[in-house]
Amino acid sequence: MTQTSTVSGPGKGSVVTITIAVMLAVVMQVLDLTIVNVALTYMRGSLQANSDQITWVLTSYMVANVVILPLTGLLVERYGQRTVMLWSVVGFVVASVLCGQSHSLPEIVLWRLLQGVFGASLAPVGQTIMLGAYPPENRGQAMAILGMGIMLGPILGPTLGGYLTDTLSWRWVFYVNVPFGILAFLLMQAVPDGGRSDHPRPVDWLGFGLMALGLGALQAVLSLGNQDDWFSSHTIIILTLVSVLGLAFFLWRSLDIRHPVVNLRLLRDRNLAIGSMGIAIFGLALFGTMVILPIMLEDYLRYEAFTTGLVMAPQGLGAMLAMMLAGRLLGRGINPRDIVIVGIFFGALGTWFTTLYNLDISMAWVIWPAFIRGIGFGFVTIPLFTLAFSTLDKSQQAEGSGIFNLMRTLGGSIGIAIVSTVMTEQRQVAWNQMGGHMSNFNPAMRHYLSAAGLDRDPTTWHILGQIVLLPQAGMRGILDAFVLVLYGFLVLLPLVLFLKKPADKAATAAPPAE
Repeated sequence: MTQTSTVSGPGKGSVVTITIAVMLAVVMQVLDLTIVNVALTYMRGSLQANSDQITWVLTSYMVANVVILPLTGLLVERYGQRTVMLWSVVGFVVASVLCGQSHSLPEIVLWRLLQGVFGASLAPVGQTIMLGAYPPENRGQAMAILGMGIMLGPILGPTLGGYLTDTLSWRWVFYVNVPFGILAFLLMQAVPDGGRSDHPRPVDWLGFGLMALGLGALQAVLSLGNQDDWFSSHTIIILTLVSVLGLAFFLWRSLDIRHPVVNLRLLRDRNLAIGSMGIAIFGLALFGTMVILPIMLEDYLRYEAFTTGLVMAPQGLGAMLAMMLAGRLLGRGINPRDIVIVGIFFGALGTWFTTLYNLDISMAWVIWPAFIRGIGFGFVTIPLFTLAFSTLDKSQQAEGSGIFNLMRTLGGSIGIAIVSTVMTEQRQVAWNQMGGHMSNFNPAMRHYLSAAGLDRDPTTWHILGQIVLLPQAGMRGILDAFVLVLYGFLVLLPLVLFLKKPADKAATAAPPAE
């Protein structure tokens, strides 16, 4: 494959400009994954949708993301890195404005789909651009800087979204992208345009259709499964069959033709295959935690939305500090595998503390385990990217990045679906178990009611259920979900041990990822 060369050796000013431009574009896209969540209740009333229908605002965006992500390498081959970034930024901003002015559910779902299409390539292409702007010995630090911005998205999203919704309206969670996008577009003019191939591969439209069908249906299953009670729903069953058949034929097609839409043969590289599996499990831990904590803090500990965001911020702070340190360690030739193992230890330790929670914990008990867990996230992220791409040829990194990012996104979706199901199912199990002890036939219960001066009538049982039983059962479900996240960290350990160590210091340059 013949590629046009990038502008080599940009000056310090150009590197700073490129970094800021890429950071703005990537953070804008990552922030949009979580900022919309807190506004769904307000959007539901404005768009005349019920609680099930409004979730399509999230589902449509994720479906578009997972379909377009694997095409990153193909797009860069045909149009070049800067062109893909510029059009992605413009399309994302325009779609954001259209989302903000929507007045019906079908309208906003359509524009969110478009927003997901244009936003999908921002992260992998942006990181590829940064790799070209930094010398090999500083690329670990460059990815650490970008990683800090990426971690800000899940942390700031709920807080910023809540603030904009409360003070202005839900439409501003979309309009806030406009100034960031305009500034990113202007600064992006300094980005060297590389990666374009003189002889790009032909587009396998049949393969693309099968991939879109399979991945789109899979994302819909993961997004809607819990609320529709999974396979008790005919819709979920049909979507699952469509996903299985679509992905099976896509796999066959990709391995059968010379120029597939996504080169799955890259997964023969052990590091990319295991690294992609590892980032999927990591996505379960990261996004699973981002689902559990707001529910626990707001629904059971009665924190306000803004306070919840502040309490969750130390996790992002720990991750950012760890990423900075990881970047320096990689630059000094430390084995990335050792850094990941340390990160797994911190992540597991911070999560283990959360399995000891109860309804009477102080704010400090939320803050410092989150900070420890954040250190784990930071130490795992950048070195895992490094290991996954250390044995790939440079010409394959853009396409490998699409596969890697797809697994991260799917891992997050699977994590959210599993964690949500565990919380729901285990809450019901706990309700049934504890409810069995709230009976007139339980002597301890009769003694408690007598000492409290309460009558044994339906009103008393209802009050006890709402005040005592419901919060306790919900907390039991949350603790079981934290245990699942803990297992996610532990499963990462044997995977990391199978990864090959980079051959030299230059190989420790972090690759395009997340």
